[in-house]
Amino acid sequence: MYKAHFYPMRLALLTVGRNFMPMAWWTPVSKDPFRFLLAVDRKNHTLTLLRELEEGALCFLPWEERAWVVRAGYLTGRKADKAERLGVALRPARVLQRTLVPERALAVYELRTVEWPTDGDHALFLGEVVHAEGTPEAKRRPILFLGFRDFATLGEGWRFRP
Repeated sequence: MYKAHFYPMRLALLTVGRNFMPMAWWTPVSKDPFRFLLAVDRKNHTLTLLRELEEGALCFLPWEERAWVVRAGYLTGRKADKAERLGVALRPARVLQRTLVPERALAVYELRTVEWPTDGDHALFLGEVVHAEGTPEAKRRPILFLGFRDFATLGEGWRFRP
């Protein structure tokens, strides 16, 4: 029985081609080589694109951009250009040939992907990082997904000093 007691999770924006969707089900799984594991709902249009293009980017935007990032999950790229509809400026990825990323992203991990055969309601993809960029600001005000339609950001910082 599914019970979501593991939130909060950092919300990313998965971009594939010109399409994008908010994504909380991702995790780093290797530092050398640098890889992420992504879980994409089988009903999502982005899944078709990820299978076709075999590339995508995990993008991290500041808390101030949360409204359009979350809204993107309620629109389908099958019927409309999300960037145009939401007023999001995109730029070409640095290494990937067919994927665009939001200009306002504070951190971007460009990935070459391969699907892992599995059952369940989400398809799993392993993404090898082919380019990473970001600013220190990317860690300061993340969009945290609390489950369902609830979100938060960090209100206090602390660094452990041994």
